[in-house]
Amino acid sequence: MDIVLKDETNKIELYQHQFDNLKDTIQKYRALVSTSNTGAWEYFPETGFLDCNSVYFSMLGRDINNYSFSDKNLNETWIELLHPDDEEEVISRFMKYLDKPVGMYESFFRMKHNDGSWVWICSRGGFLKDESGHITNSLIGTHIDVTAQKQAEEDIQRDRILLRTLIDNLPGTIYIKDAEGRKIIANKADVATIGAKSESEVIGKTDLELFPNEIGRRGYENDMEILRTGEALLNKEEVFRDNSGNPHWLLTSKVPVYDKDGKINRILGIGHNITDRKLSEEALNNLNKELNLQSVELSKQAEELKALNDQLIKQKEQELEKAIAQGKFEIASEVLHDIGNALVGFGSYLTRINRVIENNNLDAVKNLHVFLKGQRTLLAEAIGDDKANALVAITLGISKTQTDNQKEVGASINELLNIVSHIQEILNIQRQFVRGHGGVHERKPVNITNIIDDCRSMLFASLEKKGVKLNINIKRGNYVVKGDHTKLMQVILNILKNSLEAIDFSNKEKHISVSMESTKEFIELKIVDNGLGFDEETSKRFFERGFTTKKSGTGLGLYNCKSIVESHSGSFEITSEGPGQGAVTTIKFAI
Repeated sequence: MDIVLKDETNKIELYQHQFDNLKDTIQKYRALVSTSNTGAWEYFPETGFLDCNSVYFSMLGRDINNYSFSDKNLNETWIELLHPDDEEEVISRFMKYLDKPVGMYESFFRMKHNDGSWVWICSRGGFLKDESGHITNSLIGTHIDVTAQKQAEEDIQRDRILLRTLIDNLPGTIYIKDAEGRKIIANKADVATIGAKSESEVIGKTDLELFPNEIGRRGYENDMEILRTGEALLNKEEVFRDNSGNPHWLLTSKVPVYDKDGKINRILGIGHNITDRKLSEEALNNLNKELNLQSVELSKQAEELKALNDQLIKQKEQELEKAIAQGKFEIASEVLHDIGNALVGFGSYLTRINRVIENNNLDAVKNLHVFLKGQRTLLAEAIGDDKANALVAITLGISKTQTDNQKEVGASINELLNIVSHIQEILNIQRQFVRGHGGVHERKPVNITNIIDDCRSMLFASLEKKGVKLNINIKRGNYVVKGDHTKLMQVILNILKNSLEAIDFSNKEKHISVSMESTKEFIELKIVDNGLGFDEETSKRFFERGFTTKKSGTGLGLYNCKSIVESHSGSFEITSEGPGQGAVTTIKFAI
């Protein structure tokens, strides 16, 4: 009996010792958890009870004493504190683990702090097992505040996105290669330069694989040299060709990148597209050649015009002397008329020559010189001081040469225009002389339609130069009157010139409309423009002898036009709705 009691006593003491050890272990565990600021929890699936330590709540700014620890408290102590965006996925993950507890349970989610902010939690746990390895009905785990870690990850991700966005939207090519010369990063410009559709097509490939030609071999050898020597390659001009065979130039720089141990493990490459600069240089050379040829051609045309003018003057004098000597004043009058029309066309041709001179890209060359001169420093960095200075000097030389040529040709044309004006004055005097010797000139049938067509031909170059659209609308009818063809042409031509000069060159829409209709009693001609127009006070003085609105006008144009029309049994009227509203000229001839 004593032996049995002694054995039982020994067992009790053994159990007490084991219990004391277990109690001591639990206390150490709790102390460790508390000092590590780790929230601890234990969940019992059968009852729905969640037991938590004080740290579980304190990391959320909450007091454990404010929460109930009775059965089915999972909602209050956990679910209700979850972020709404995380709740569904987190609960689903937890329930799946309860259903199939394989391995370790782990989940990341946000829980609401007492101050209204959100705390990122890393939750890990697993089911307890008994001595035989069977899963018990208790799931234990920890809560760790990983807000700082999550914030750092988000900051890194955001910075990575911003950096990648910047790299992909820069116009230059940017890429990174590994220690084997394989691309591991390529921005959009680099992918486009290679001719690929996406970055995935070029990642992991060397230049030998991307460019199976001389370009690839050259690039790969450069990469290997940089990896071997550590010497950067700076501002090297390289040429590529797109799928259509068009050349593209890059100014390439490659630099080695070292790891923490001082070994080269990367190559950073940057390329600037200098295709426009290269094409500009080529265009500049071509422009220089073209301008030189144009200058020679214009000089030749000026000489030919001078010779033609001398020939016309000589012909005019010979024809006139012959007509007067033979007493054929009527023939002389027609000759003078034809020569006058030819001079008008000749003046129009000179105007077109002037237009060619104005459009010979002289301003473009001057602007190019100013631009290159202002960018001399950048050009020197890109192509060297000698080339930069030569480029600026070339454009200056071209500008001066073309300026001198333009001045010479322009002076020649102005001289010819003055000669034409002088000839026209002589013609007017000679017309009076012929008429004074031949008596009153007999009026002949004149078709107004033909006069309008002649005027349009004479003004074609001026209309085209100023960008003015001439619309002519003539209804069916009889437009023949007895009169002086030359004087009537002078009237209509003068009105069209006034309308042309009144239109602002900067207007988007510039037009002159000519309409004509006839009845049994009269012919009505209207010329409408969208020019500057005039006020009522100005309109009252239009037909005063000597009054003009032009800086170089004589004040005789409209006065003479009205006199000529009235001498043909007609009426002459000019109206406007006001400044900026254009003008309407109305001429009526009695039939």
